[in-house]
Amino acid sequence: MRSALSATLLFALAALTLIQLRPLMPVDETRYLAAAWEMHAGASPWVPHLNGALYGHKPPLLFWLINLIWAFTGVHAFPARLIGPGFATGCVALTGLLALRLWPERPQRAGAAALILAVSPVWLLFGSTTMFDAMLSAATLLAMLALWSAARSPRRAAWIALGAGIAFGVYAKGPVILIHVLPAALSMPIWAGPARPSWQVWARGMGLALAVALCLVCLWLVPAMILGGPEYRTEILWRQSSGRIVSSFAHQKPWWFFLALLPLMLWPFGWTASAWSALRPRSLWAQPATRLVLIWLVGPLVLLSLISGKQAHYMLPEMPALALLLAHGWPKRPWTRRDLWLALPLVALGIAFLAAATGQFPALAQLGHPLPLWSLALSVVILMAGVMAFLRLRAAPVALAALPLALMIGLHVGLSPLLFARYDMTALGRAVAPYDAAGIAVTDGTYHAQLNFAGRLTHPVSRLTPDQIPTWRQAHPDGVLLDLTGGTIPGMAAVAHFFFRSNTYTLFRSEEASP
Repeated sequence: MRSALSATLLFALAALTLIQLRPLMPVDETRYLAAAWEMHAGASPWVPHLNGALYGHKPPLLFWLINLIWAFTGVHAFPARLIGPGFATGCVALTGLLALRLWPERPQRAGAAALILAVSPVWLLFGSTTMFDAMLSAATLLAMLALWSAARSPRRAAWIALGAGIAFGVYAKGPVILIHVLPAALSMPIWAGPARPSWQVWARGMGLALAVALCLVCLWLVPAMILGGPEYRTEILWRQSSGRIVSSFAHQKPWWFFLALLPLMLWPFGWTASAWSALRPRSLWAQPATRLVLIWLVGPLVLLSLISGKQAHYMLPEMPALALLLAHGWPKRPWTRRDLWLALPLVALGIAFLAAATGQFPALAQLGHPLPLWSLALSVVILMAGVMAFLRLRAAPVALAALPLALMIGLHVGLSPLLFARYDMTALGRAVAPYDAAGIAVTDGTYHAQLNFAGRLTHPVSRLTPDQIPTWRQAHPDGVLLDLTGGTIPGMAAVAHFFFRSNTYTLFRSEEASP
C-alpha cells in the first residue's frame, strides 16, 4: 500500500502544480464558483442559484463544500479550487485500496493501479479542475468497494454502504451515478462467481441499497423541491435527466465519441504489449474481480455512448476501472530507443510549440496573443526531460509514468501565459465590480456568470440583445455594458477593452456618465 500512497502524493503535487499554471477557466469553473458565491452571498443553501436565477443543472454538494472551506479561509479562489483535486487525490488512494480488496494475493497491483491513474493525462486534466466528476468518481469507487464486499459476504452493512455511495453520487452530480454503478450492481449474479449470494439475498440487498439511497437523497431533495417551486422541480426531475438522455440540449456528440477518446485514455500504459496481453478477453473474464471491473468499465461506456449529450469528462468515473485492468499488464523490461514511439505525444507537442514560436500555428495565431518564447522554450525542455527520464530511469513503470507527467506539465507551462491573458476573468471582474449596484449588462448571449465571482457581484448581470440596449441604458444611466460585437453603441462611450478567448470585451458607459 506504500506505493499506492506514493502515487497519491504524486498526483496531489501534480494537481497543485497544474492549478498554479492556469486561471479559473470559463465557463465551467467560473460558473461553479459563481453559484457557490451566490450561495455565500445569501441565496438559498437548498436551491442553487446562478446569476440570480434558479440553477437546477447540478446538485448542491460542491457548492456546500466550497462554502464550508470559505468559512475557514474567507472567500478566495485558491482554497475553493482544492476541493475537486482533493477528491481526485482520494480516488487514487481508493483505487489502490480497491485493488488490494480485489486481488489480496497480489499487493503490488495496488501501487500499479494507483500510479496508472495518478499520471493519466485525462485524470490529471479533469481531476485538477473545479468540477463534479472527481466527486462522482469517488462515489463510484465507494460503491464498487461496497459491491465487492456484498458479493463476498452479503451483510446488511455492505448494502447500506452501497446505498450511501449511490446517494453520495446523487449529491455530487445527480442521478447519473446510476449509469456508473447499476451495470455492475445489477449483474452481480453474473460476475460474482460461485461465492455469489443467492438471487433472493441479492434482490433484498439491492432493494435495501436503493431505499437507503432514496432516503438520504430526500433529506435534500424534498426541501429543495418545496422551496424551489414548480420551475425547479421541472428542471431537476425532467430537463436535467431525461432531457439530456433523449435529446440533449448541450454537448451533442456522435455515438462513437468515447471510443475515439480511448487511445488517449489508454496512453501510455495501455499502449504497451504487456497491457494488451492483460486486456485479452479470456484474461478479463477469468476471475470475479476482473469481471466486476470489466462490467464497471464497459457498461457505462455503452450507456453513455447511447446518450445524446457527451463530454470527455463524463467517463472520468471509469478511469479507475481502466487503471485496475491495466495494472495486470505491469511493464517490467527497461525501455530503449525502439520504444520511443510511446513518446510520440510529447514529440508532437514539442513540434507544435516550436511551430508556435515561429508563428506557424494557426489555431494559436487566431487568439491574437502570441506565446512568449520563454514559456515555449521551457515547455520544450520539460517535454525533452520527460523523454530522457523515459529512457534513463531503471524502473520501467516509473519511466513510463514520466511521459504523461511531462506532457501535462509541459502543456500547461507552454500555454500558461495565453491562458492568463485570454481566460482569466480577474481584471474584468474588478473593472465591473464598482458598478454592481448601478447595473452591469452584457451582449454576450452565451454568458454563464463568468464575472459574478471574479467581481464578487451581488446583483445579476443582464444579458441584452442590441434592441434592448436603449431601454436598459435609460434604466441604468450609471451602469456599464460589456459588448463583444466590436461595434459602436449610440449614446455610450467605450472606456476600456479586455481580452476574452479569441474576442475582446469592450466596456461601455453612458456618454453622460463617462469622465
